[in-house]
Amino acid sequence: MPGEDLSRYVSVVELRVDSHYTDRVVSLGTIVEMFGIAGTKLAYMIDGDGGLMRAFENVEFLAPVYHGDYVRCTARLLAVGRTSRKRSYELHVTARTHGIGPLQTSGEILDPPILAARAVGITVTPLERQRLTPPELKRAS
Repeated sequence: MPGEDLSRYVSVVELRVDSHYTDRVVSLGTIVEMFGIAGTKLAYMIDGDGGLMRAFENVEFLAPVYHGDYVRCTARLLAVGRTSRKRSYELHVTARTHGIGPLQTSGEILDPPILAARAVGITVTPLERQRLTPPELKRAS
């Protein structure tokens, strides 16, 4: 809705990622999956339903993510339609073990974190599945 403050609708997911590639780079599919995990959590917050991904307007991979990295994925609500939800996604590397220190067990917290990927996407939650949608986010048909 015009003028509605959507800044409180934010989902954050953090975890350690793995790679099956010999160069230890994490698959781009894993990064997109992280967008989906954070986005689904956001959908539960808004509608009480995971909804369905319709499209990404853009996806940018800005820096490599390596095996053993700790990442933080954030999904933010940008706009709400009758059934559509526009969201932004960012994935930051918050800690790294790859290439850090003399031992395989070496690692460090990254300050600042590295912005590794970002995207904007549209999801759809059918009306009959919007069980928790706050009244201020509902639109007239």
